[in-house]
Amino acid sequence: MKASTLIEVKVKPDNTLELTPLPQVKIASQDQTVTASTSVDINECSYSIFSLQNPSVLIVSKTFDAKSQSYFSHQISIPCEYPIDTLHSFYFGGQPWLLSYHQNSDYVQFYRFDGKTITPVTAIRIGKGFTTVQPLYYRNDVFFVAYNKTSGDVVKFQIVAPAYSPLYAQQVWSATWAQGWTRFAFFRLGAENFFIKTNEKYLKVNIDHFMDSIELGSHPVLNEAASPTMLAQSDVQTFYDANQNPFFFTYQPDGVMTFNRFDGNCEDWKLALSTQQAEDVTLIHNVQLSSRTLILLLQN
Repeated sequence: MKASTLIEVKVKPDNTLELTPLPQVKIASQDQTVTASTSVDINECSYSIFSLQNPSVLIVSKTFDAKSQSYFSHQISIPCEYPIDTLHSFYFGGQPWLLSYHQNSDYVQFYRFDGKTITPVTAIRIGKGFTTVQPLYYRNDVFFVAYNKTSGDVVKFQIVAPAYSPLYAQQVWSATWAQGWTRFAFFRLGAENFFIKTNEKYLKVNIDHFMDSIELGSHPVLNEAASPTMLAQSDVQTFYDANQNPFFFTYQPDGVMTFNRFDGNCEDWKLALSTQQAEDVTLIHNVQLSSRTLILLLQN
């Protein structure tokens, strides 16, 4: 890893944003490329997990160590049997889990994580080539969605706990969307699931709402031509203020970042802040804490 930039984001009561640069941190990556990351809370402690390749390793850090007042303090490094280009955390049965996938693999891998160890549990075959894999919640259900931007195939799986195995996922819905959707950023408004996405083939930007039933798909609440600015982005991610109002930030390779607040009806957004950061960032790790958001920009 060549360099990193760490930013603290706070949303003020008037919905303006305050960005504070924090000391530079170094992930224990042995100069390997960080390919994916996620964060998870266990007993009020936030952990950040980073995936490396060649060889495949999972790096576990404390997002913030109150005792040492340090960010991303290294805890453990765990060899991983499978390469990873997508990594997410979720909760099921009151326990934290990890989900990983690689586009060249047929399987989604599930792991238990307790803050000290990462234990592979089961693998679910979904097929190769999916470019977005995302776990979501709806009421008492947990599921994940997988989309392939080359074919347009999209599938929803419900995560369940069968009688004789710790975890399983069963397909509950599938469809074919337009090809070319990318930069999915998922968020919740109340109890409902939404996501913003950009189509590089048809030059569109959508905000979609997942239907209330787990067995149904999604429908657009915003469908419009994508601006040159949206098409120029290399990353889009969502975050929340202290009242759980959703925002999103964008990053483009020249280092320009925008911070935006979704409208209450999810039919548009408002620019809150534009800022210049480091160029050519290869991975952005976004951690939601109780009253602030941390954004770590990595240059491999």
